[in-house]
Amino acid sequence: MRASDRRFRGPLWVRFVIGAAWSISSPATPGEINIADNAVKPEPAGSFASKSEAEAFLARALPAATAANPKYRSPGSDIETRWLTKKISFRDREGGVVVVLTAESVEDYRAGALSAQRTHRATFAVDDVAISEETADDLAENGEKARGVLFTCVGAPCIGAVWGGERSTSASTDVYLQDETQRRQMVDAFRALQEKSASP
Repeated sequence: MRASDRRFRGPLWVRFVIGAAWSISSPATPGEINIADNAVKPEPAGSFASKSEAEAFLARALPAATAANPKYRSPGSDIETRWLTKKISFRDREGGVVVVLTAESVEDYRAGALSAQRTHRATFAVDDVAISEETADDLAENGEKARGVLFTCVGAPCIGAVWGGERSTSASTDVYLQDETQRRQMVDAFRALQEKSASP
C-alpha cells in the first residue's frame, strides 16, 4: 500500500484500518461477511445486481487475488514485502451506508527469507472515499510498478487503521492487485457497493 500507513515499517497502507489488533482468524459478527482463502474467478463487469452480491464477490475474490501478488520493493530498500488480505467484511452504519473492514498480513523478506510478519487492519465507509486504480512507486519482482486499488477520502481523513495494535488515521489506503483483470473487477465491485450502499 502507498500512503503513510503502507510505508510504515515498525510497530505501529493504513491504507485500510482502526482499533486494537484484529485477529485474522476472528469470526464475523452479525451482519459481516468473512472470506475464505480459496481462489475464485472474477465476475463480469457490471454483473452485481445488489450490494450483497458485490460483498459476497469481494469476500471470496479479494484474498485469493492478493495471494497471487508478487513481493514488492520500495525504492532504496533491501526489504521485499507481501501484502496479503486475509479477511474483508462489511457492516451497515446508520442510513444503510456500507462500512468496509479489512485485515492484512504483511510479510517482510530479506535475501529471500522471511524476516518479519506484521498485521494491519482498516475500516472505512464506501461513501466517504473515491475509488480508483493506482500506480505506485514500489516495484514488483519483475520490475513493473506496483498496481492496485486506491481509496482516497473525499474530505477529512476518514480511514481508521491499526498497525500491530497501534491506531492511526489516514486520508487514503490501498490494496495492491498486480493482475489487471482482477484489479478492474475489484474496482467494479467496490463501486457497485457505493452505488447500492443505501439499498438492500
